[in-house]
Amino acid sequence: MRDYVRVLHVPVARQPAEQAGHSTPDGLQHLLAGAKWERDGIRDDLQQYVTDELGESDGVPIIDDTGF
Repeated sequence: MRDYVRVLHVPVARQPAEQAGHSTPDGLQHLLAGAKWERDGIRDDLQQYVTDELGESDGVPIIDDTGF
């Protein structure tokens, strides 16, 4: 997942798997097409990451999608 997200943020002239350094596209194809996701676990991991990396003791999260 980390490799897939990383290649989304760079101009890609090659296939995403190749850009990420994978020898074949199999892993990323499985991630996108066949992997089973535990939504609650992913949500909890993301929440913990945001809290640890971006959180402040007196912070307030604001989500604003009007920047598009």
